[in-house]
Amino acid sequence: MPVRVLVDSAALLNAPDLPGELLIRIPLTIRADHRAFREGVDEIPPDLWPPADRSIGFRLEPPGEEALRELYLRLAPGTSAIVAVLHSGRLSPLVAQAQAAASAVLGRCPVHVLDTQTLGAGQGWMAETALRLAAQGQPAEEIVRRLRGMLSRIYTVFITESLEPLERNRLLSKTQRILGTMLGIRPFLMMEEGALLPLEKARSTEKALEKLLEFAAEFSRAERVAVLYGPARAPQEAHAFAQRLQEVLRARELRVYPYGPSLAAWIGFDGLGVTIQE
Repeated sequence: MPVRVLVDSAALLNAPDLPGELLIRIPLTIRADHRAFREGVDEIPPDLWPPADRSIGFRLEPPGEEALRELYLRLAPGTSAIVAVLHSGRLSPLVAQAQAAASAVLGRCPVHVLDTQTLGAGQGWMAETALRLAAQGQPAEEIVRRLRGMLSRIYTVFITESLEPLERNRLLSKTQRILGTMLGIRPFLMMEEGALLPLEKARSTEKALEKLLEFAAEFSRAERVAVLYGPARAPQEAHAFAQRLQEVLRARELRVYPYGPSLAAWIGFDGLGVTIQE
């Protein structure tokens, strides 16, 4: 029986050769403006992507423990083990709920829940690695060991033009948000041990982009690089920035991705980010 890999919809996957029969996607529910949709399943309401009223924010809601128990019970009869590759447990209760739900198949199907301590491209890279190893017939323990080895080699940073999502997610106080908006501050955010932390700030978009480049330049052995951009940013801007980035890094692989609603729930609709794997 195969190992199956569970991945929530916060992960960005971009590998068409992956063995789809081993992949189980877990959609996250996004709530906004008294409406809800399942990421990756339902169509995003066009008037919310992005909303004209930027005070409207997305709220991420993972499936509950009971829904995960039912999923495990459905998969267990034809599965040797389950490896759940999930977005950071510091950003939602999904990791904790997935761990608690594993009791439903205790003694019948081992469930390995991996907190990737990130989301987006980095989480996607780990999920792709898990799927390739599962397709090779590797046991779940070896898959988890390999994924844990990736945790310390993936780095993610963002800049954003909007401070409202940071206040909503308690990354800034109301006073900081008001003052930062008045001064035209663009925060520089970094994933640190699974938490999204505002570390620095810039007074213009160009200076914020320079900070992203300075951060990336520290990685002389970048293996993979992803540039992520929100729906309120022009794709041309993201691709132009990616070209500047590649001139600095000379990475083996560099891709540009539009990010989805789950990331927008944390950094807003106009973010621009970089994920690097050493």
